[in-house]
Amino acid sequence: MKKLIFPIITLFFVTMFFAPDTYALDLSRKKKQTERKLYITVTKKDRCPVCGMFVHPYQKWITQIQFKDSSHHSFDGMKCMCRLYIDPEKYDTTKIKQDIKLVLVRDYYTLKFIRHDKAFYVVGSDVFGPMGHELIPFSTEKNASTFLSDHNGLKILRFHEINAELLDKLDKAEKTVNLD
Repeated sequence: MKKLIFPIITLFFVTMFFAPDTYALDLSRKKKQTERKLYITVTKKDRCPVCGMFVHPYQKWITQIQFKDSSHHSFDGMKCMCRLYIDPEKYDTTKIKQDIKLVLVRDYYTLKFIRHDKAFYVVGSDVFGPMGHELIPFSTEKNASTFLSDHNGLKILRFHEINAELLDKLDKAEKTVNLD
């Protein structure tokens, strides 16, 4: 009986001390796999449906809209993605807003893809994207605030505050953006 107790106790302690770490490691791997599954890889032939630019050269600016029918559009920046989001039929006659399943933007600091509705966007900074003035996405408000002060940004917005009028102001701005 004594010989049986030691292996059982050893197994108990090994399970208690090492299994939680293994479980946490497994959850971390699953989270990374899930993040990768959300994003559809961009090829060198993919073009932005709004401006026509090739998307692949602008990896740090890529955004993406995925549709319920498993199709998607990738964009060279936030402004183009927002234009299609606001008026999909103008850029793809086969899509309507209700067809949108997922919208991904890329956090400026981490370059990880995040959901558009969770991000904080800095507008009017001195950082330019492929199409000039851009909305710069961040996964946290703290990082957005840091970027805002470091790069002379004007404002932090949430996605529901972005509209066609704002996009037009960004497109027309030369050195600085006027939000008035």
